[in-house]
Amino acid sequence: MQKLPTMSVAPKFPSCDMPLEELLLHALVMEREAVKRYMQLADMMEQVGNSDVATIFAQLSKNEAKHAARIEEQIGDCVLPILTPSEYRWRGTESPENADTSCLFHLMKPRQAISLALQCERDAHEFFADVVTDSTDERVREIAAEFAAEEKQHVTWVEKWLTDL
Repeated sequence: MQKLPTMSVAPKFPSCDMPLEELLLHALVMEREAVKRYMQLADMMEQVGNSDVATIFAQLSKNEAKHAARIEEQIGDCVLPILTPSEYRWRGTESPENADTSCLFHLMKPRQAISLALQCERDAHEFFADVVTDSTDERVREIAAEFAAEEKQHVTWVEKWLTDL
C-alpha cells in the first residue's frame, strides 16, 4: 500500500506585508462590508420577528460605521489602490468581519447572534495582528496595531454582551 504524503506544516495564509495605502483600503473595505452585512442581518432578523437579535446587529452596524468614518479621515488625500477580489489578503473569500449568513436562522437567539459577531471581531483583530507581524514598514505596523487595538476593543465589548445575557 502506497503511503500518501502529509503536510508537516499548516498552510500559510497570504502575507500581510503591504504598503500603507493597501492597509487603509483593506481596513475601509472591511468596515464598509461589516456595516452592510450587519444591517442586512438586522433586517433579516426583524423580518422574521426576532427584534432582540435585530437590535444587536443594528448596534454592531452603527459601531462599524463609526470605525469606517475614522478610517476615511485617516485616508485623507491618500490615493488608494484598486484591487481585484483575488488581490485582497483575506484568509478566505470575504473580509474577516463579513458575517457568514449561512449560520443564520429565524429562531436565532441573542447569544447565538452575539457569538457570530464575536467570531467576526476576532477574525478582524487577527487580520490586523498579522499585518503587524508581517509588515516590514514601521508606519504600517503602527497603524495596523491601532486597528488591531480597536478590533480587540470590539471583541471585549461583544464578550461583555455575551456575559450580560
